[in-house]
Amino acid sequence: MTKISEKVHELKDHAEHAEQEIAAAQKETGKKVDAAIDSAKAAAKMRQDRFKENVVARKAAAASDWETLQVEHNKRVEKIKKTIAAKKDAHDRNVANRRADDAEGYASASIDYALMAIDDAEIATLEAIDARAYAESLT
Repeated sequence: MTKISEKVHELKDHAEHAEQEIAAAQKETGKKVDAAIDSAKAAAKMRQDRFKENVVARKAAAASDWETLQVEHNKRVEKIKKTIAAKKDAHDRNVANRRADDAEGYASASIDYALMAIDDAEIATLEAIDARAYAESLT
């Protein structure tokens, strides 16, 4: 399993990359913005496919749309929070390790979700830049 610190670093790097791509797109021509949109969509699809593969590999229920994914995500959050809070005083090392594994799995899934949200935000912003450039070209 990937360490949580590595996942957080990946999240930070991904957000910085999206910010750089958006800043660059604001200065580009329509064709280059279109290419950036296509590239961002391809990267987002790869990340979503990898996430779905990881979910299947862990035998977890995967949602096909964002709304269902959010509901499941919120349920997992509550379950893990309750489990951690209720069993913090447990002295059994195996139980503590399983609980830690669950908490790390939740953190990892949350970061994957955040990465996909950044992908969507980047694509939406690039498409907005493209739409504004097109609208301005008509005047």
